[in-house]
Amino acid sequence: MEMSEVMATQFTEMFLSQKKRTPDAQIMLVKGLRILCDVFLARGKVQRAIASVKILHRERKKLIRTLTAGAPHLLEKMTAPAEDYRRAGRIYATAGKKGPAMKAFSKCEKQSPGHVASAMEACQLLGFDKKLVSRFVSTVHAAGPVILANGRFVLQPPSLPEADAREAKTTLQSAVDAGVSLSDTCQQQITRITEEIGAIERGEAAANARLQAAMDLLKPQHDYYKY
Repeated sequence: MEMSEVMATQFTEMFLSQKKRTPDAQIMLVKGLRILCDVFLARGKVQRAIASVKILHRERKKLIRTLTAGAPHLLEKMTAPAEDYRRAGRIYATAGKKGPAMKAFSKCEKQSPGHVASAMEACQLLGFDKKLVSRFVSTVHAAGPVILANGRFVLQPPSLPEADAREAKTTLQSAVDAGVSLSDTCQQQITRITEEIGAIERGEAAANARLQAAMDLLKPQHDYYKY
């Protein structure tokens, strides 16, 4: 981890020292800053992580302006800005800065509505504030049915990062145990997740209900040979 920190620091400093950067160099800088933020956080250097994530936001905005002007087709290939706000939320929460952390997680949700993984992390790191729990329950509901993927039960919102279904269930139960006023709503989702995992394990439901439904739509609705 120490070597990773040294390499990521030198990598980003090299690009930051360049006054005029090509689009490719700006892309590499943003990627390097994301790694640097994560390494600082993993090593418990939260103040340096905070400083780095601020630079990350600034340089990502520059990158978006650069690509918008010269290569708009590359914008859709970028990591979504919401992930950087999610990253910032984790960093600020670890630093004990609840206000900035809540603001960062809220920005993540606004950028990517239904981001269940981010909403879950906000509850885990900041406690069971009514607003945070309400957002989390809403994202769990909107994520759709539990899916079995690569040996894991997950909640997979379309075009968004997945969240471990069992971890989501545990977090919801913790909210209930904390006496949050949304206990009934939390319990409904706990029951749903439990039942859907059980149905998949027993072979009573498809491992991926969303995919199965799409495949069913492709099946002929009539036996054309009878005609």
